[in-house]
Amino acid sequence: MKKVIDANFFQDPALADYLISDKSNLVVFPEHACMEAHKGNAIKNISKSIEIVSEFPDQVIILKGTRDIVKLSLSPDGFQEFEDTTQTGEFREFCLRVRHAVKGGDSELETQILQNGRLASERFDKLLKDAEVFVKSIEEFVKSFKPDHLRALRKGEELDAEAIDRTIQDILLIAGYMFRDHPDVDKMPQASQLPNSFILRYAVSAYLLTLQWISDGGTGNVKLEKLRNDIVDMNYITYATFYDGLLTRDAKMMEIYQETCFVLENGLR
Repeated sequence: MKKVIDANFFQDPALADYLISDKSNLVVFPEHACMEAHKGNAIKNISKSIEIVSEFPDQVIILKGTRDIVKLSLSPDGFQEFEDTTQTGEFREFCLRVRHAVKGGDSELETQILQNGRLASERFDKLLKDAEVFVKSIEEFVKSFKPDHLRALRKGEELDAEAIDRTIQDILLIAGYMFRDHPDVDKMPQASQLPNSFILRYAVSAYLLTLQWISDGGTGNVKLEKLRNDIVDMNYITYATFYDGLLTRDAKMMEIYQETCFVLENGLR
């Protein structure tokens, strides 16, 4: 099995159990997991983050960056090319070098890790600004929802056929805007390209997150950092839809992941 790892699972004992139980069980590191491993005290955090997986270096897959994957997911064989074969092949050596860097024995890697840590912090700061824009768009969605649909969401009730149709239309609309605005998408994809595209799958998870926010009473009293983290989580969920599941302790993430898979399998095929 190949499962995408959430940053909150880096040091979970269940990760070792998963890897020990079967040598064919692999851990997939998407870009955001790599970034989160570098946050804060980069050298200390990267060491802790890979402590468990470093014991199983041949069971780790490192993915290419999200911008590359957005493009690859639109090509017929793109899914086969998500893996960064260079970083994956060098992961064992990287783990050894991190151990030396922690002890001050690899100044070159230490410099690289610190630089990556600064870049990761900058990316997450930018995502904080993006979250603010995202929240404003959610407020517009709330305004356009019918009162009975909002009540159903907030009570956790099943949506009627009209609301379900509206959901599919909204997802396609969001995906359309994302395709239009993405710097690496030259033209709108054909219908046959949509189901396997990263952008559409992200739109599904982001929309389901929006519905959950609405059902919980909105975003008015939620800190922007928490909203930012929720948006980052949708990236993990999107990556996981291309593989065999998600390694996380976050029940909310797992719920949205399962809902995303259901919509992809039943509503957008």
